Amino acid sequence: MSLKFWQVIRTGFHLNPSLSILFPMKRFENKNVLITGAASGIGRAAAFRIASEGGSLALLDRDEVKLSETVDELTSQGTRVVSATCDVSNFEQTGEAINSLVDQIGVIHSLSHNAGILRCYRTHEMTPAQWDEIISINLTGTFNVNRHALPHLLKNETSYLVNTSSIASYYRHPWASAYSATKGAIVSFTRSLFIEYFQEGLRANCVLPGSIDTPLARAYAVPKGANPELIQCLVPFKEPVMVSPESVAGTIAFLASDDAYHINGAEITVDGGKV
Repeated sequence: MSLKFWQVIRTGFHLNPSLSILFPMKRFENKNVLITGAASGIGRAAAFRIASEGGSLALLDRDEVKLSETVDELTSQGTRVVSATCDVSNFEQTGEAINSLVDQIGVIHSLSHNAGILRCYRTHEMTPAQWDEIISINLTGTFNVNRHALPHLLKNETSYLVNTSSIASYYRHPWASAYSATKGAIVSFTRSLFIEYFQEGLRANCVLPGSIDTPLARAYAVPKGANPELIQCLVPFKEPVMVSPESVAGTIAFLASDDAYHINGAEITVDGGKV
């Protein structure tokens, strides 16, 4: 049986107590934001952060049950929310879902794309099917979401696009060659969007989280037969910092707002200083 990452690491993690913070800013009043991966983790945290600043939300995820729970909670707080379920690796399904959300909510001003998966394999044992699963959801999914969101974003004089990559795009992560490849590609893809569309008012940037306290991270498992000591390369501090999804959501909210008007083609790392 594979060892869980959390069984290997014995040192304590410190979470940022940001859930109780009140956000007096209202950067998203009269703004509609499309958020993928909104049922859990960073996407869910981004939804609540942007809602706290007055934004209306179009939420997308493939987990219908958890997405419904997120929508119900946001709605009970007075946020205007529309939602749809889809598999972002499916081009047609993603397009239909995004177009349906826009029909319901109106124009979208910003995109926060977070949908993705984490799978860990020893590369010489990885199957083509395992490789394809990661590539199709993380990378092709990024293309599909961005491709279908762009025509709507570009209707605005200024719009904001934030793709969630990872420090795995440039920092060593054992057993994650496919995952790291997708996250590096997302950075390059977003840089290309910046130069392609900046004259049309698009601000395209990436957020690069480190170890985040999310269900995705907690599912991180050491492959059978791998050396668990390699985990230490991910946590070089004696007391490594586990970043809260709310901290990443704060960065996303910044990049998705007019405060980031003069930031374009950039990557912001949110890892507690680990790298």
